[in-house]
Amino acid sequence: MKLTTNFIAGVAVASSLLFTGCATTELQTQSKMTRSVFITPVKKSERIIYVDVKNTSGQDLNNLLGLTEQKLTNRGYKLTDDPDIAKYILVANVLFANNKKENNAAGGAFALGAAGAGVGAYNSNSAGGVVAGGLIGAGIGALVGKLTEDTIYQMVVDINVKERTDQKVFTSTGANTGQAKVQDSRRSGFMNSFGGAVRSNEGGGSLNDNITESSNQHYETNFIEKNTRIFAEATKMNLELAEALPILEKKMSSQIAGIF
Repeated sequence: MKLTTNFIAGVAVASSLLFTGCATTELQTQSKMTRSVFITPVKKSERIIYVDVKNTSGQDLNNLLGLTEQKLTNRGYKLTDDPDIAKYILVANVLFANNKKENNAAGGAFALGAAGAGVGAYNSNSAGGVVAGGLIGAGIGALVGKLTEDTIYQMVVDINVKERTDQKVFTSTGANTGQAKVQDSRRSGFMNSFGGAVRSNEGGGSLNDNITESSNQHYETNFIEKNTRIFAEATKMNLELAEALPILEKKMSSQIAGIF
């Protein structure tokens, strides 16, 4: 059975229409905070802050502390390395910074297989043409789907803010603690509905001990303490770690400094 040029062209056009919307060729970023943190406004002479950024993510992060301090300085805060004289104490911990990738091959094969079958039926008017068109479309779709997969880098940071007060603060805290988890979903838009699920690029294993810890503390302090968690994400086709981490650090530092 001979396949015409129009047949191949039709599958190629269908491929282009379906997957042009899936590939993210320009960098996209977003950031979210789990809850707002409000601090009491003070006069400029009292805007003294101690900043400590920890990193338990396993990635080498070189700029988050410096960028955060620079943005706080730009907002009128004076940095100190002595927490005893600080009006505010900011402690951040990078929980993880990892990469994930879409899995578009199966979705691409399905979408273009159907399109190819339709083109085959139109061109050949036979069952053989429909089957051949479906097979060719599926092959092209799987390839195009693989080539248009987005790479996604994510960062999650825990934030603890302490605000010094002249009054005694009697604090009672209770918490159930568990693992932080990012819930990934498909990107919006009809074309992206053909894309596959987002999965970790580091392997298939995951860890969940199913243990819930509960703690209660009663103490007196002269700090008002607040906590939040910040999520940042960078997405682009073929995004590399060396490009993504500085972007995430910049995005995250802006979110952290924005609290003040």
